Amino acid sequence: MPHSGDQQDTKGPTGIAGVLRNLGRLNRSHPASPAATTANHGFRASGPEYFGGPPNNDLLFAQLKAGSPIPDRIAAAAQFRTIVADYALSSLTEIWLAAQDMLDPQNPPDARQAALKLMTACIKQSEPSSLDRLHYYRIISSHPCLDDFDDQLLALVALTNSGKNVTSFEKDILSLLAKWIRVWFREAGHARQARKRENSSTVALSAGEFNFSQLMKFVTDIVKFNHSAFEERQVNALLLEILSVCRKTTNRADIQYSLTFIDVLITYGYIPRQTLPQCIEVLCGAYTTVTELSDSTWSAVANLCRSYMAHNTILVLRETLEAPSKKSPRANNSLRGAVYLLERLLLANEADGLPAIQFSAVMASFRAALSANNARLDVDIVKAISSAFHSEEVMSHVSFDEWAVPLGILVECSKRTTERADGTKLETSNTPASAALSASAHSRDKDNIGSAISSTLLQMIILLEGQCIAHKDPTLTESVVEFFTCVHGHLPDSAADMVIEYYATEHLCYPSCPDWMSNIRALLNMFFKSKIRPARLRISVLTLVKDVYETIKGVWDEDEVHSMVLSIFDDIREETDGKVLDALVRIAVDVAGDGNKTMFDKVVGILAGFIPTEEQLPDQAHLSSRKQDRTPNATRAPSIASQAHNYGSHLNIITTGLVRIFIRNMHTSARKAARIFLEIVKVAGCVIADTDARLTAMRLLFRIRSDAENAILLVESTESESMANFLGRLTKPEGKEGNAAVQKEEDTHSNSLPNRSSSVSQPLLPFRTPIRSIAERPDAKQPRLTLWSYPEKRPLPEHFNDQSSPILVTYKDPPPAEQLNENTPPEKILQKENCVRMSLWMEVIIPIIQKGTDWEIYSYVLVNLSSQLSNKTAFRNCIPHIRHLRACICDQLHTNKIPNTDLPPELRKADIAVVLIHLLTTLICYHEHFARSEQEAIVKAFQLGLHSWQRTAKPCIHALSVCCYELPMPTSKFLSGILTKLSQIITSSAVSVHILEFLSALARLPNLYTNFTEPDFRNVFGIAFRYIQHTKETTAQQMQRPGYPGRMQKDTLDALHPEQSQLPQYVLALAYNVLTTWFLSLKLCERAKYVPWITRGLVLGDNTNSKDYIDEQSQACIDMLQRFTYSDSEAKPSGVRTGFQDSAYIQTRNWLNGMSIISVRMNTLTGDAELTVRKPSGTSSYRLALRSSDPSTTQTLVTVGLDKPQPYPFVMPSHIILQLLASVGATSESCRPVLLPDDSRTQLALDVFDRIPVVDFHKIGVVYVGAGQSQEQEILHNAMGSTDYTEFVTGLGNLIPLKDTKINTGGLDTEFNSDGEFAIFWSDRVTEIIFHVTTMMPVNLDYDPQCTMKKRHIGNDFVNIIFNNSGIPYAFDTIPAQFNFVNIIISPEARAGFVTTRPKNYSDVDKEFYRVELQCKPGIPAISPAAETKVISGKSLPAFVRNLALNASVFAHVHNEGGGEHISMWRHRLRHINKLRERTSAPLSTGLTTAASPTAIGGSSSPVITTSRRISTATVLSELSSRGSAALNGDGLQQDGGGEVESILNSFDFSRWS
Repeated sequence: MPHSGDQQDTKGPTGIAGVLRNLGRLNRSHPASPAATTANHGFRASGPEYFGGPPNNDLLFAQLKAGSPIPDRIAAAAQFRTIVADYALSSLTEIWLAAQDMLDPQNPPDARQAALKLMTACIKQSEPSSLDRLHYYRIISSHPCLDDFDDQLLALVALTNSGKNVTSFEKDILSLLAKWIRVWFREAGHARQARKRENSSTVALSAGEFNFSQLMKFVTDIVKFNHSAFEERQVNALLLEILSVCRKTTNRADIQYSLTFIDVLITYGYIPRQTLPQCIEVLCGAYTTVTELSDSTWSAVANLCRSYMAHNTILVLRETLEAPSKKSPRANNSLRGAVYLLERLLLANEADGLPAIQFSAVMASFRAALSANNARLDVDIVKAISSAFHSEEVMSHVSFDEWAVPLGILVECSKRTTERADGTKLETSNTPASAALSASAHSRDKDNIGSAISSTLLQMIILLEGQCIAHKDPTLTESVVEFFTCVHGHLPDSAADMVIEYYATEHLCYPSCPDWMSNIRALLNMFFKSKIRPARLRISVLTLVKDVYETIKGVWDEDEVHSMVLSIFDDIREETDGKVLDALVRIAVDVAGDGNKTMFDKVVGILAGFIPTEEQLPDQAHLSSRKQDRTPNATRAPSIASQAHNYGSHLNIITTGLVRIFIRNMHTSARKAARIFLEIVKVAGCVIADTDARLTAMRLLFRIRSDAENAILLVESTESESMANFLGRLTKPEGKEGNAAVQKEEDTHSNSLPNRSSSVSQPLLPFRTPIRSIAERPDAKQPRLTLWSYPEKRPLPEHFNDQSSPILVTYKDPPPAEQLNENTPPEKILQKENCVRMSLWMEVIIPIIQKGTDWEIYSYVLVNLSSQLSNKTAFRNCIPHIRHLRACICDQLHTNKIPNTDLPPELRKADIAVVLIHLLTTLICYHEHFARSEQEAIVKAFQLGLHSWQRTAKPCIHALSVCCYELPMPTSKFLSGILTKLSQIITSSAVSVHILEFLSALARLPNLYTNFTEPDFRNVFGIAFRYIQHTKETTAQQMQRPGYPGRMQKDTLDALHPEQSQLPQYVLALAYNVLTTWFLSLKLCERAKYVPWITRGLVLGDNTNSKDYIDEQSQACIDMLQRFTYSDSEAKPSGVRTGFQDSAYIQTRNWLNGMSIISVRMNTLTGDAELTVRKPSGTSSYRLALRSSDPSTTQTLVTVGLDKPQPYPFVMPSHIILQLLASVGATSESCRPVLLPDDSRTQLALDVFDRIPVVDFHKIGVVYVGAGQSQEQEILHNAMGSTDYTEFVTGLGNLIPLKDTKINTGGLDTEFNSDGEFAIFWSDRVTEIIFHVTTMMPVNLDYDPQCTMKKRHIGNDFVNIIFNNSGIPYAFDTIPAQFNFVNIIISPEARAGFVTTRPKNYSDVDKEFYRVELQCKPGIPAISPAAETKVISGKSLPAFVRNLALNASVFAHVHNEGGGEHISMWRHRLRHINKLRERTSAPLSTGLTTAASPTAIGGSSSPVITTSRRISTATVLSELSSRGSAALNGDGLQQDGGGEVESILNSFDFSRWS
């Protein structure tokens, strides 16, 4: 029933528009709101009456109607779309009719599209009647403009309610959709072709593709919801159109839409019978060509087979196969799809609702399909048969008689694969029987066609093999084995194993069988020489032959046995399988060890034939093919984690065999080992050999060492971790991200300098240098390969005896003929054939260092060479080569010309330079063989390296530290320039510690700087000042930062950044130590002129943290200057020397004056006095005697009230202090000495002060490790050491008796000699060291078997020196202790046994060399020159190690204090004085407090600042930088006189008035 609004609409338009309007209103079920009804009354009579909407709808409606401008109508249509969506209007039909003419094709696209959108909105917001729907449909279907199709389709979607309602046009819509599909498929194809022509890579859909996809989805919905409303012919026509799309398209999305439509049609309708074959053909083709849609295709076929069309579907599939077409690939795809679908139907479970299918019928169809002569179809048929045979459910319904057809198919297919092969033998699958089913899965890998076809034949062979295993009938087994030998080319691995095992168990290859040699040859031909066989199977044949050899050798004819063994090596050069080649080589290794000389030479000749020669170089084609064949699998991976299962290149396998022969013969046959050594060196030096083979050779060669008796031995580790770290070759720990690149210290001031020519040119020796060619040049296009990393796991192929060989020694040229006589020992005349000639190895290494090579080889040489060269004994016959190597390295470092190699991107040539510097450092130990000019070239290289390369400053400083001991004269020559270079790089924090350690060591070597001038000394002091200033400023800035960790967060900070909290304090301690030691090294007459400059640097550099006082370290240092500027007196306190007896006339008074405690002890009758001055840097005592011109005034008698006249004192102690310190103008309280109370507290404070040592004290352990020792108990049991150890300990210091000694012994017993009678003690004017030598301590195994008395000392020593004569590496925790932070390991460069070390001559100390290495507890940084192993002569060893131990002990104290300040003994004494001042409430100034004028004795060192201005760090740095290097040299220090700063500094300069 119409609502009331409809009755008021009496003046509207008449005709069809009115009828449609009224019909539309009849369909509306919602009543108009009262508001809308009220609004409609305001319309003009000529306009339509409608309800709802905004008040200006009448104006919009007028604007929408024909006659208005097109832009206005478009705008009105757009607004009406919004209004229609937001308001319930009652006149939607009128609105649409007003805009209908905008669809005219003559109108602009915007107008047409606006009209379509408005129509879509009106349809969505109304319920049109049948007539309205038909009207809308005709308008939509007749619209001819393709540009508007997206809006056109949306309108139709809205009209059909997304495909759910086709009422009024169900007879016409399918034909319309079929036409649209045809049109838009063509448009999509054009768009794809255009994109293909333009070679566009865009993935965005074109308009045609988008419209086609939306149309296909809509068509699917139409059929899904309305199939019953359509006639079969309509559906068939639409289906044919979609099948046509499937045949024509190559787009996966088009096929997906089509398959979805077919599946929906099958599910909600049916496939017309006449179209079923075409539909099946499309489904089969889709299943084959689009693997991603195989599940969708199978779903459609499965649904079809569950319908009443199941039987017809199967018939069509069979007919497809039984009448194959050979005309097109599409037909072949349909055939393959039919095979797939029949296979799935055959294997399907009936419980899924699929029909049962006969096995024989399917097989018959497969056999008919073979006539198509299509290889891929044959593969699919073979796989389908294999799947059926492996299905227990299928085979349970198949009788054995039915096997004939499928087996016939397999035989036929096997013949075809043989015919289609390229002339090679048929390759059989190596897949085990247990995985045969997976091998026959639906693989579409076109490269496996041959193996897939032959797989079914393998199944039959496996079946027969299973029957033999199950029944174990000998007759059956014999027959089957005979059959297998006839068809051996098709046998699987398991069947071939059965044949080989049968030959072994029946002893058909042993002499007990008449045909044993023929049987061996048969097995070799059938299985070993067949390259298609797996390595395991072929190796089993070799194992059988090897067992026969082991059984009959020695009992059978030797020639026949050798002939049998050598026959297996006939084709070794053509072998392509690395595993098989490795097995052959292993047999060769065994035979070479067992055989006689002739057999050994033959076997080695076979193996050596693999080594390429220089003559093969021009044959590039052959070389390339061989290299390609021999490419190791390891090189294809970025790491060597799987190296244990990888054999590498063929030459690598051969080289591994040669290494095995060397290892096995080096202790038994010198001749064999020497011969193999030559071949291994050839591999290492062959530039055209495979990289992995050269590395294998070098792994052995770099592990060769020589003991003290020149015997050859091998070591497990090359001890080259630091070198590997420099080049990024360290193995990354598991669980951590990697290379990331290895972190390196970078010197920010290490810019490259212009190239320099070598100061010493060396002629190149005429060594046999291999020809370098293009074969050795790196190929930038190939990916980088990583073949090794450090440490190497199992670097050698088998375990070896690490003891010295009893027969194999290094070669040494015999003495000249004129020196030979009948008394010459035979061991001096060596045969080259029986010795290892290390000179040949050096001839391989030198060209690599000189010219570079492949990075894997070059880096391996760089990393490992230094460690091997430190074994000087091994290179006793290589002195010309060593000199040549030195010349090459020096030339590269002098000229900055590092060889061009294929460096990894994370490395630079500077990293190579770092390693070369370390290598040159090792060559220092050969200095006795170098001329003076060559030694100077070494030092010059290190000097240039301080600034030439990035990151080379640190190793160069360490090298120069060694040169100071080993090359003193050349070092002294360049020392001034070295200091200049050091002063230029001091801004780099990475080298601060190392520079200061170098200067500290240099200060104790006065012979090196005897020719120093004033600028040189000022350079040293300037470096120390800069580090003091920088460290204090940095520390102050860190403490002032917000969030700086407090005391409670210290442990966390140290754990995260251990060096951050420890190194600054260590640097500060070293810097002050450098100032002190170098000042004391000055001549006494020269010291005063440096005082103004030093005090200036201390004061200006100290006021960096806004304190009111200069810090304790600077005060102590200034006090040291006052003490030692004019005196070299002993710094140690001697106590108060009493020169007269105590009596009532002896008076003692103590004053506190500045940083001094002045004590005057006086005889008041005679005037004799003893003056004691206690200062931070020492205590001095002086004897004073009062002399008067009138003797009568020297004594007065007092008689009043006494029976006997008594002498009366005529002078008091205060008289002395007034005479020495008082001045007329000294009226300030802060400038006066303070009299200390004469009480017990004062005396106790003085006694405590006198017990504080004047010098810093360190205790260092010395442990001897004997030959072969590795356990704590046996090490501590040592009561003596070797001769060289004794010489070393003697050189550490002086031998002192412990009993009743006053020297600080660091806990050693001084009463009962329980810790030994003697100890080693060393001291200078600022440091004392006591050495806890374990061999000097008593051993009592009865009462102390664990040697706890020894361990209590060395266990509490921060630093221990380990003299390791064990011949094995020393582990840090061998003697575990909580407070051991650093171990200094000393090892002889050549291993020496117990007997060898005893008869050494003390005069040979200059010829002995030792490896010195620093071991640190985890968390302690490498801060020593021995952080990387250094080689030091026995002569320099004690001094070098003592200096290392001293610096390490200083750092260990800083570390033990948690990175806090290192408090020296001078500072302890200064603090005691300050505490005494605080207790006595002595007045202090608010500024930098001292006496205003200099004092004679005990004067303060801190003058008063009378102004409030503070001297900041910025002022100091600005002042120093403004003068540049002149400030460091002391120039211009007097240019600031008259200023405030200069006034303060002058007050510190006691040298002006002293």
